[in-house]
Amino acid sequence: MDYPSWYKKVSAPFHAAGARRALDVLDRGLVILIAIAYIAVLVWLATAGDARFWKALLVPAVTFALVTAIRTALDRPRPYALYDIDPILVKERQGKSFPSRHVSSAVIIACALLWINAAWGAPALVACGVVATTRIIGGVHFPRDVIAAIAIAAACALVGFLVIP
Repeated sequence: MDYPSWYKKVSAPFHAAGARRALDVLDRGLVILIAIAYIAVLVWLATAGDARFWKALLVPAVTFALVTAIRTALDRPRPYALYDIDPILVKERQGKSFPSRHVSSAVIIACALLWINAAWGAPALVACGVVATTRIIGGVHFPRDVIAAIAIAAACALVGFLVIP
């Protein structure tokens, strides 16, 4: 696959100034919204004395640490560092692209919310899909980066929320 040509095609509608800003706001806004929902749920669980608090806290924390360790060890370059492309989302970092920590964090939090209450988790999972897409269209991650992030977070959620009692 000729990545620069592919990227130019998928990102073309977003290169106008207003569209760039909208993609950036969508990317950052959804990540912040997911984080706020997660913190609110953790506070709710803690104040209610709900035993699910610790699992809801620890499974995402372990997932975050695992993804951080993997991306640090692999230190894969970002698309804009490897190819001559005009990324929509501006980042200074040159490496640590694989897997996407934004996407893995959003997915594991959405899975935690889903585990606690499906009505909270379902919209969070939709938001994760949007975040994953913005990271690719924004030029800060390859598709493989977000696919790996989703797979790792889903595996951690399966083990952490369903397998481990």
